[in-house]
Parts: sequence; C-alpha cells; structure tokens
Amino acid sequence: MKILKAQKQHPKTQTFQISNLTYIKSMTPLNELLQGEKMQNPIEVIRHEIYSNRLGANGENYIEKKYSVYRGSQRIQAALKLGYTHIEGIILNDKC
Repeated sequence: MKILKAQKQHPKTQTFQISNLTYIKSMTPLNELLQGEKMQNPIEVIRHEIYSNRLGANGENYIEKKYSVYRGSQRIQAALKLGYTHIEGIILNDKC
C-alpha cells in the first residue's frame, strides 16, 4: 500500500483506495506532482448511497462505487502514474 499524503492536514482526512473512487479518467495528471512536488491538499470526495439491483445500459447491472471525486481527479491521475494505490481525502457530505 503506497499512500499519497497531503501536506495540509485536516481533522476529517481519510485514506481512500484509488480503485474504489469514481473520478474523471480523461483529466491530465497534475504536472506539479509528476515533477516531484508534494500534494498540498487532500482530494475532496462525495459519499453515495449504493442501490442494489440498479440496471444500466442494455439491462446490465450497474456497478456503483461508494465515493466519487469532487475535486482532485488530476491528483489521482498523477498518483496512479507515480505508482500510488491510496490517496488522502476528505468526505464533503459527512454528517459528523
């Protein structure tokens, strides 16, 4: 497990497995991270309610992920290129 950590700490920071996140895959990786700079802020994610038996196109089962990235898709792309499997983030819609 290789974690990309943020420089600025937040009390609600959590570690997320990148493969469990929905993010924009067409975004270009953040150049600053690829050039060796540290990640300044944790990514921001939204927690979703998972519905069972949800169908997608052609009646296929729709596979939902519990979290989607609100801000930070470029950081995720850079993390993947650098070999990270996990990234620090904050859940925006947490009740706590």
